[in-house]
Amino acid sequence: MTARRPRRATNTLVRRQATPKERQLIHLLANLGCSLVRYGMEHANTKGIISAPERKSLAEHHNLRLQQIRRIERSLEPVATLKRVYFRSELSPRNLKSLKLLWVDEDNKSRVKRVAPELDEILSEALDQGDTLKQIFHITEVGERQFALTLEKGKVPLWVKEWEESEYEIDFFPPSFSAWANIVDD
Repeated sequence: MTARRPRRATNTLVRRQATPKERQLIHLLANLGCSLVRYGMEHANTKGIISAPERKSLAEHHNLRLQQIRRIERSLEPVATLKRVYFRSELSPRNLKSLKLLWVDEDNKSRVKRVAPELDEILSEALDQGDTLKQIFHITEVGERQFALTLEKGKVPLWVKEWEESEYEIDFFPPSFSAWANIVDD
């Protein structure tokens, strides 16, 4: 009588595919790295002499890439979450009983703010787009996502809207970014 040994399962790691947002983040990081290498190469070859408009353009592109990377990071790991409470008998989005915004402050304390259930869609979109906590609070006060050309408290920069409308085109440079960044070459 021969006893068979049970076959041992091979522990192979299954490779997870990157989500579209993760792919976008990887692409932006690679783009920023290539841009920095190009800038360094130009700097080395021209012995530190790059024209002022070219310096400003490079600085704006670097700044844009960093801002885009931060937004995508926040959209992958939102600054807050929404807790939905439905009426007992009906589980449809139209019948929300209450909506709470949950976040963690600087002191690592959990905070909760009750918001109007009508803001569910707007807040979900804002959190998915990578808005900051100040922008989220502004939305809860005003009731809509507002955009501004220059830096204004609580408002989302206009260049973000332009970038969203371009369907997050990597090579797209939003026309209003220069006004928002306000980079001065001195």
